[in-house]
Amino acid sequence: MESCRAVKPRKKSAIPGVTIKQFVEVIPKGCSTPDFERKPITLTLQEGKNAMFRAVVKGEPPPKVIWKRKKEEMNNPDKYQMSFNGITNEFILQINKLTAEDTDLYHCSAVNEYGEAACTAGLKVIQDLKKELQDYRKMLRKRTPLPAQKKEVDMEQIWQLLLNADRKDYEKICLKHGIVDFRGMLRKLQQMKKDREDKQQQYIYSVTNLKHIKVNKEGNATFHLEMDLKNPESRIYLYKDGQLINYGFNDDKVKHCLRQAGKKYNFTINHLQLEDAGVYQIKVEDVDVFSTELEADFIPVGFRHLLSEVHCHEQGNAIFECSLYSPCYDAVWLYRKQPIEENDKYKISISPDGLTHQLVIKNTQLTDKGTYTLDIRICSSSAWLEVEQSHCHFNKGLSDVSAQKGKPTVLSCSLNNDQVEETSFKDEFKPLTGLDEVSSEKYGLVHKLIDTVEDSHAGKYKFEAEGVKTEVSILVEDPPNVDKALLEKLMKEPVIVKAGQNAMVKIPFKGQKPVRATWLRDGDELLNDARIHIDKADSFTQLLISSTNRKDCGDYKVKLKNESGTLEASLKLEVIDKPQKSIGPIEVVDSSTTGITIQWKPPKDDGGTPVQNYIIEKQQVGRKTWVTLGETSKNNSTFTTNKVRQDKSYRFRVQAVNAEGKSKALESDEVMAATKAFPGPPVPPQIVSANKESITLSWKAPPKTGNSRILGYIVEKRKKGSNIWTSITDLPITDRKWMVTDLKEGLQYEFRVAAVSATGVGEASAPSDAVFARDPMKPPGRVRDLKVTNTDYTSIALAWMKPSSKEGGSAKGYRVEKRSSDSLQWTHCNTVPIGLTTCTVKGLQAREMYFLCVKAINEGGLGEALALDTCIQATPSIVNPKFLRDDTMKNLMIIKAGNCIRVHMPFEASPTPEVIWQKDGLPLPSRAIVSTRDGLSQLLIPSAEFSDSGLYTIILQNEWGKKESFSFQVQVTDIPQSPGPILLQEKILNTVTVIWEPSPTEKWESNLYYVVMKRDSNKGSWQVVGDLIYTNKFTITKLIPGRGYYFRVVAKNYMGTSDPSETVQPWIMQKEKDEFKVRLPKYRRVNQNMPPRFLVQLKPHVVTTAFDCHMSCAVSGYPKPKITWYKDGRNLSEDPTFFSTNDFGVCCLVIPGVTKRDEGEYKVEATNELGHAVSKAMLIIKDPSF
Repeated sequence: MESCRAVKPRKKSAIPGVTIKQFVEVIPKGCSTPDFERKPITLTLQEGKNAMFRAVVKGEPPPKVIWKRKKEEMNNPDKYQMSFNGITNEFILQINKLTAEDTDLYHCSAVNEYGEAACTAGLKVIQDLKKELQDYRKMLRKRTPLPAQKKEVDMEQIWQLLLNADRKDYEKICLKHGIVDFRGMLRKLQQMKKDREDKQQQYIYSVTNLKHIKVNKEGNATFHLEMDLKNPESRIYLYKDGQLINYGFNDDKVKHCLRQAGKKYNFTINHLQLEDAGVYQIKVEDVDVFSTELEADFIPVGFRHLLSEVHCHEQGNAIFECSLYSPCYDAVWLYRKQPIEENDKYKISISPDGLTHQLVIKNTQLTDKGTYTLDIRICSSSAWLEVEQSHCHFNKGLSDVSAQKGKPTVLSCSLNNDQVEETSFKDEFKPLTGLDEVSSEKYGLVHKLIDTVEDSHAGKYKFEAEGVKTEVSILVEDPPNVDKALLEKLMKEPVIVKAGQNAMVKIPFKGQKPVRATWLRDGDELLNDARIHIDKADSFTQLLISSTNRKDCGDYKVKLKNESGTLEASLKLEVIDKPQKSIGPIEVVDSSTTGITIQWKPPKDDGGTPVQNYIIEKQQVGRKTWVTLGETSKNNSTFTTNKVRQDKSYRFRVQAVNAEGKSKALESDEVMAATKAFPGPPVPPQIVSANKESITLSWKAPPKTGNSRILGYIVEKRKKGSNIWTSITDLPITDRKWMVTDLKEGLQYEFRVAAVSATGVGEASAPSDAVFARDPMKPPGRVRDLKVTNTDYTSIALAWMKPSSKEGGSAKGYRVEKRSSDSLQWTHCNTVPIGLTTCTVKGLQAREMYFLCVKAINEGGLGEALALDTCIQATPSIVNPKFLRDDTMKNLMIIKAGNCIRVHMPFEASPTPEVIWQKDGLPLPSRAIVSTRDGLSQLLIPSAEFSDSGLYTIILQNEWGKKESFSFQVQVTDIPQSPGPILLQEKILNTVTVIWEPSPTEKWESNLYYVVMKRDSNKGSWQVVGDLIYTNKFTITKLIPGRGYYFRVVAKNYMGTSDPSETVQPWIMQKEKDEFKVRLPKYRRVNQNMPPRFLVQLKPHVVTTAFDCHMSCAVSGYPKPKITWYKDGRNLSEDPTFFSTNDFGVCCLVIPGVTKRDEGEYKVEATNELGHAVSKAMLIIKDPSF
């Protein structure tokens, strides 16, 4: 419809390639038709990329932008995304994941109520070097059903799969199955491998040469391993996705097959299908040995039943069909190696499960024989089509017909032999012989069926002769139909009603149901409202307009449409009424003490019937009655009356009369019957233009015209500085504009004007502005390179370059104008022209959008404006959020309980971002106080509690989604509480083990450690014998027998040292007595030999980086065992970074200044000739928290 609205072409757009249509004759002031400031450009992109068209439009009111493409609709929201960028003022069309089908012309149009601007841009998609078959596969992919839901896999199977996978595949498997804790996964795998090895030792000597599952060209999958079983009779099980499955031995006919050759075990999965995808596991008895995964993407498609050769008669239908083992939805049919597309000749079908594919070749000809192939990517199947020639064939077959009900239709075909017997059928089984209104004729080789079409004749017709046939379908159309006499009457005779009465038009019709009726007036569709009511029935449509008025006049049309066609009926509606009042104002042609003459203009609308005459009445000012003065004919709009009295004022009114009555009255202003008065002075004349040969003036009528109408004007001139005025014409000038000639170039002139009426010449106006008689200076050209140099919340700074001297006169200054985005009015930013090429526009509203332009100015006037391309927002320049890192911003804060937590976070950003504080990913507790201003955000917690410990995060986010975050750890702690009571044990000579109850502070303090001290009972000073102890036990050696000792334990952290826990009584070391020698008879010595045994096992240690680690244990055995330390299986005896001691069976290993590389499993091995013993423990290294 929009294309029909354009009534007036417009000049070309400034942008090449843009066409503009205007919908109305006159565009209101301040409004405009749409146009493009920047149109979308043609793109050439590679397949798989995203295309983005951008357009910037203008127009008032703002136009709506519509995107279309030439070949098809853009209905897929995921494919086509249309948006508007308010910052750049761009309308954007984004096309995702380009394919070859996206190559097209794309149409962009901008529309408002006054017009339309349109342009096109091309998109060319470049494909990689691919086979032509892939293009057709893309067309067939639309038949692909939704993919099957992903099978749920037991996580235990995933861990088994990881156990047997290469390390390079860990990441892929974790991502596929949602394992995100990569470190935790590695630790768990390490433990699982050890557990599995222990279990496998029950049944298996070794497992080697593991080969994961692979798919071969024959469509089978194999995986194998080498396994040395302790018992050859051990049972081997095969599982798929946790379910036990049966397999055969050395038999390719079964689905799952095992072949064994010595220690080699080879498993085969034959005839792969999609349901074979999954995780396969091998178990020996109940022990996992090997796991591997068959992914669905690697399962090929194969043929279950191949294509077979097809024979058919000429003009018959040939059918090829085959079936597959697995679904395939992008297979391609080929004929002589050329792809086949579905059309009237070929019908291609795929079963819903994707397994059965069929090709139907219709109306085969001798040229159709040949090889037909179904290509399913990895393989194909081909078969031959043999077309057998018939002795009888058609020179011309039947063709489909659309026939109109009630009119004759002819079906015609031609054979190559006129001696054959033919038979005609309708709908496959009804012979045409004997059907009503159907006649069959034969003219030599031509056979014809002729009938007058009715609804019963719709259907499929077939003509057969000696094994050949031709088919045709008849579609019976019954378009809407209206009586011709009624149509002619409506076109010739208008429908006439009087104003205020109802207008009703009823149009009966016939035709195939349903029939849709649409009423239009002057091209616009009519809809039901308070006055208009449209009725629609199966056989008629009716339009009712209640209380008609003159606006209802016009050309009406009703469109009747059904599936068979469209019919239009036109009519004209005329509403007759009283005439409108005459066009004013009433002018006083002459006024005196003896008479008054008035004049008016005929009414714009005569009411549909001609004006017959005018009635003139008068009213004396101060009285209420109107007196009729007389009448004038319809062609006379001037009236003179002498029924007046001197110095009395009167009003006059005029009414137009037609056959329907009188119009409303047109009243005049007060008119006095007085002596003649001269016109007053007009305002000074304005200079329209000036050059060396002429000066053009214009002026307005004087405010006071006297008591007679103005007949003309006298214009006078004088040289600047002279007192002599001369008239420029001999007779009064009737127009209010005049071009003055007869001037001397270079002189300066002034002009004045006096009005002339019947009473005489009125007073002259004041002189005009002085003007030179010379050619005007050219206005300057357009300024160049206008740009924004800075913005804030109240101002925008601009800079530009002077206009080119080739485009106009030199600029004497510049004018800057602005308008807000919700206004059409431009306002000046400076009252005096600016001499510089920079300007700061101040006094703006924060965050308001503004349009800005600059014009150069000189004596010749203003140059063309140059506006910024986009709307500018009064905000500071965009600075992405950024923290101003300094020494005060730490990653760890240790706060004493009860003290305040105060954190300052300086940042820079423009505009001011949103500041979000979080603790452990959640909002801050209510006790926390956050304040932000002037690039600084502060967090304050007045009194820290232990629950305030955690990870704090501050996030800066601006309105465009840019984010910056900083996280730091807060640990709230306090001076630790004292350890519990001390227990002493002496198990080894000269050695004491100190055991104590842990400090209550351990519940919330992770960095707590202990210090053990001793004091000789005879000496007053304490000595540190153990530091950085993270357990609740410590063994002290090398004590002097016979002496007494006191022991003390204190707890320490970053905040200080706890009160000590001490022994009350001294612990006295037992002293060996001197050997008392007694000569006894010799006896056989007792055997003291014993294998090594650990009295105290190694304990796990958690040590902070850079601190020393002390690991100890106690061992017994005779002869004295040899002690060897290991880390992750590596002997530490020769490593100088570790040192160890063995004092009377107390074995210590010291690791000074631990690092992350020291983390792992430590083992101490004690060995003598009678055996060996092992003790293991883990060492975990943690990062310092400060």
